[in-house]
Amino acid sequence: MERIEFNNTGYDPQIDYIKGFCILFVIWTHCFYREELSFILFPYWGDTAVPIFLIIQSFHYYKKGVDFRIPSFLKLWKRILLPFIIMVALMFITQYFIYYDVTNGLFSPSLYWDRRGPGSYYIVVYLELAFIIPVFAPLLKKFSDKWLFVIFIFLSQIIEFITCITHCPDNIYRITFFRYTFLILLGYLLATKGLKLNKYTICMGIISIIFIYLFCYTNTNLEPFFCTSLVIWPLCHWVCYIYIAYLFLPFLKYTFYKLTTFNAFLTYIEDIGKYSYEIFLFQIFYYATICIYVKRVLSVIDNHLTQRLLYIIISTFVCILPIAYKKRNDKYNKYEK
Repeated sequence: MERIEFNNTGYDPQIDYIKGFCILFVIWTHCFYREELSFILFPYWGDTAVPIFLIIQSFHYYKKGVDFRIPSFLKLWKRILLPFIIMVALMFITQYFIYYDVTNGLFSPSLYWDRRGPGSYYIVVYLELAFIIPVFAPLLKKFSDKWLFVIFIFLSQIIEFITCITHCPDNIYRITFFRYTFLILLGYLLATKGLKLNKYTICMGIISIIFIYLFCYTNTNLEPFFCTSLVIWPLCHWVCYIYIAYLFLPFLKYTFYKLTTFNAFLTYIEDIGKYSYEIFLFQIFYYATICIYVKRVLSVIDNHLTQRLLYIIISTFVCILPIAYKKRNDKYNKYEK
């Protein structure tokens, strides 16, 4: 039996490495068309980004102890909420100058009301989980791993059932943490005991792969057991998270060790991971304001494939630009101290 573990007493470069790839997956999620993503089997690797980020969030909490601790409001404000508010303000100001129509004024059809930026829901979910994860601590301490699996599967299925029978609208579904509840357990196990790779978890991972295929590549109606009417969230089911945690996460760890000889590449991916939140905020701004002009410039190219490839490359490069600024700023602050 093998265990998937991270360093839970100090810094672990593997986590930044994994976060680096995950933020790249987020960027590509928003610059590929959905049919292109399906063709390159993106649901099995790229769509894992948000679940992995949330597993890591739960991991970071529980590695400090399985106790109820009120999160630091000041830390959440300075690290998460304030940068997000600044980004949203800049996005709205930029969109005002780009899309404002004199005739319709503030209610111009192309103005920012419908341009929130892709992935902005994640901030709300992250903040919700910052307060929900501690609530589960007493439950996690009380039961064995097997019983916790039963409890969390049952809870997740109740959530799926309620979502189906209430016909939960997308604008509510997207900003609530409920669909990610099972990830709290996975983060806890990763922090305290490691994720056990054995014949049972591997079999569950294979079953998970089958369900991902059903959710992403077929029109199979699995309601009321799984909410399949909201097709924009195909991997947001507990059964999919088994594959992500027990098969794909170990694969990412495996690539980390295999790439140790390529130190420059490894360091760069780790840097992307270290500044993943800054990149995340900037990609929201980019896709809500700038990308339309990149598309217009590239539209002069006759070859559609070349046009799409250039758009993806340019978008990826532009979205990771905050690394250069952030690293320079951090070095300057360190020098000043």
